[in-house]
Amino acid sequence: METKSMTVSQFRQSQSQILAEAQHMPITITSQQSRARAVVVSPSFYARAVAALEDQEDIHAAEIAREEAEEISHDELKEALGLTETSASSCTGNERNWTN
Repeated sequence: METKSMTVSQFRQSQSQILAEAQHMPITITSQQSRARAVVVSPSFYARAVAALEDQEDIHAAEIAREEAEEISHDELKEALGLTETSASSCTGNERNWTN
């Protein structure tokens, strides 16, 4: 991705132009010591970046939850959900009715 860099003084002198350019590429604002102080990006770029970050956080949280979760048997799951097996005259073969 192409980026542009400029000093705070340059930004002050041409804010309107810089904000227009930031709609197409990120612009890094640097101090006189060439240290990055800020990055100006378009609202759509910012929204995409935040959404991608939130997606990564969700993926990480899901991975942690999977590692922490213990496996349970089908019978334990049915019991935890309050499901009980009922017999019905309309059932044939291996069909079962479940109620909670």
